[in-house]
Amino acid sequence: MLEDLALNYVNEVDYIIFTSDINTDRFPKSKIIGNHNTNNITDKYKMFKKLHKNFLMPQTYKLNTIEEAKEIVSNSPEKKFIVKPVHGTGGVGIRFFNENISSEDEFILQEFIEGDSVSSSFLSYKNHDIKMVTTSDQIIGSKMLGASDFIYCGNITPLINSNPKLINISAKISKMFRLLGSNGVDFILKNNNVYVIEVNPRIQGTFECVENSFDMNLAKAHMDACNDVKVDIPILQKFTVKLIPYAFNNSRYNLQDLKYVYDISSQDYMIKKDFPISTILVSDRILENAMSKAEIIRKKVYNSKID
Repeated sequence: MLEDLALNYVNEVDYIIFTSDINTDRFPKSKIIGNHNTNNITDKYKMFKKLHKNFLMPQTYKLNTIEEAKEIVSNSPEKKFIVKPVHGTGGVGIRFFNENISSEDEFILQEFIEGDSVSSSFLSYKNHDIKMVTTSDQIIGSKMLGASDFIYCGNITPLINSNPKLINISAKISKMFRLLGSNGVDFILKNNNVYVIEVNPRIQGTFECVENSFDMNLAKAHMDACNDVKVDIPILQKFTVKLIPYAFNNSRYNLQDLKYVYDISSQDYMIKKDFPISTILVSDRILENAMSKAEIIRKKVYNSKID
């Protein structure tokens, strides 16, 4: 487990920066630079209970049995619902509710809101002010990238015609949770309504996009914000597209010579079906060019399959 491996190096590092939702209690607080004790955020129902009176959010329940879920769903036939784990990131384990679904653990039943998936990225300071870095489109459940319905597949940074509500809501949420450093919020935009979906009390999946688009060191910005050093956000330089292609079948890939492709495994390594193959990262001053380049690289990745 990655947490266990990381613990082996705790005494050799100056700082610990979290980039995924893990059990922060296992690590020494003296070395964590960023948010501590984030269970009231990473527990999706606790987060909902904290925020739902102040923000527009999907109808959400924490349940123990599928029978309870069926009763709730039957009382709202005009709505779709999804089932998600109480803890988790990247869309893993999220499914549309249906009559045949099963779950052995407690779970979240949530109203499905159909709209545009977007996210904010901001720096939070000790006085509860924030500095918005950017907003981004999220790529979720792309069939062209081999992903199931709710799996995170990448981002496009920055978001064109960003809704000003995203900044206001992000600032309020940061203050309510007393966030520090680099943080983000995931939203659904529907008919000018802004639904809060997730809060990410850590560096987000847009990390590389932000660094490329703004030519900035986001890790340093995170540390500076935590140490109450004000960060000036550079002027936008270019658009960045990040794609995460997933394997359609158990396969090996020869990606060593492909440009703009990162997180590459050895060509002898078998990547299992539905697992990520690599990360594609492409930037350009013109959005359409960046998207076209990313699509060309996507095809090259899949064409690099060995067997």
